[in-house]
Amino acid sequence: MNATRRLALRSLRAHRRRLAGTFLAVLLGVAFLAGTMVLGDTLRANFDTLFADANRGTDAVVRSADVLDAPNTPGGVRAPVDAALADRLRAVPGVAAAEPSVQGSGQLVGKDGRPVGGQGPPTLAGNWLTDAGLNPYRLAEGRAPAAPGEAVLNRGAAAAGGLRIGDTAVLRTPDPVRITVVGLATFGADADGMGPSTFTALTLADAQRYLTPKGTGQASAIRLRADGLTQEQLAERLRPALPAGVEVVTGRAASQESTEQVSGRFLTMFTTLLLVFAGIALLVATFTIHNTFAIVVAQRTRENALLRALGASRRQVLGATLGEALAVGVLASAAGLLGGVGMATGLKALFSALGFALPTGGLVIGAAAVALPLVTGTAVTVLSALLPAVRAARTAPLAALRDTAVDDAATGRPARVRAWA
Repeated sequence: MNATRRLALRSLRAHRRRLAGTFLAVLLGVAFLAGTMVLGDTLRANFDTLFADANRGTDAVVRSADVLDAPNTPGGVRAPVDAALADRLRAVPGVAAAEPSVQGSGQLVGKDGRPVGGQGPPTLAGNWLTDAGLNPYRLAEGRAPAAPGEAVLNRGAAAAGGLRIGDTAVLRTPDPVRITVVGLATFGADADGMGPSTFTALTLADAQRYLTPKGTGQASAIRLRADGLTQEQLAERLRPALPAGVEVVTGRAASQESTEQVSGRFLTMFTTLLLVFAGIALLVATFTIHNTFAIVVAQRTRENALLRALGASRRQVLGATLGEALAVGVLASAAGLLGGVGMATGLKALFSALGFALPTGGLVIGAAAVALPLVTGTAVTVLSALLPAVRAARTAPLAALRDTAVDDAATGRPARVRAWA
């Protein structure tokens, strides 16, 4: 076994230039796979932190139990509830604040006449919540909307649309609504927005008029803040006061749902795209590895035959060839893993530089993001070299007596060697 290992290492050194292409192919495939997994884990964790920070003042959400089908909306949308329900819930012991929250689709049009956000991330509109604890947005500049037609924009949307305080713009709800920008807000403490989404906050009356089915008296949900109760205790206390068809969930549960709705589709599309590149790279690597080892084995026919003639078993010759593949696979996969971490960091920075706001936070590298790329890269390399290795193991000892082309590893010049019986 030691002799087989030494033979594999000597062969790696002798054919290092030919194996460089195999190394690079595996490295690229593993880098795409590792980078995709690291970036996906990082963004999920960053979104979780972002929503937890923004919604930390909301202890319960009262909403309709009925989910309506909505095109292009994962999970559909909730039916509206009576906004007057907020007044009744304020009287429940343990409720510190309750405000109706209206939210719907609102496409902001930038100063250049183009839609902000395009057709990708969600474009939302709603009402500005006057209770700072219940409002996930924090006013950074200007003031809250107080009159018809006034609006607060999240800071990222305003920057993308070239809009400032005092500018007028159009909000498609889908009917065009003329708005005046009176304030800019952050999502949570300092995020420019809810990830890549845009949000336009109107007065409650305007939001009900343009974003609810009946125009007035309705809300998407009621957000509540507790006074001395846990979220679970508040939810239990609210349930007896709710009408039929209305439910209550804790603030944590609602925050988690929001994270999945906003980040889920974006992350799925984004990671799928990167995984396609990773699959293509690994497919190319498969052909490259197979062809490389097929050539190496063919050039080493005489060498393998001499080993067989000297008593080496087929298993030893097979093990030597697969040992080379294993060494290349492990080294290339390890390098690809490091490259994937760098790629994840670079992609996140690139999106931020291009104005595509993503949640801030450090990289999150999970165990699966390390193990799966390493195993995949190594397995692809070994399996791709398996057929050439089997052919090498089947080399007959008499092949050492035939006319064989050998490779001069030092110069790369082939030479013809004739052996006589």
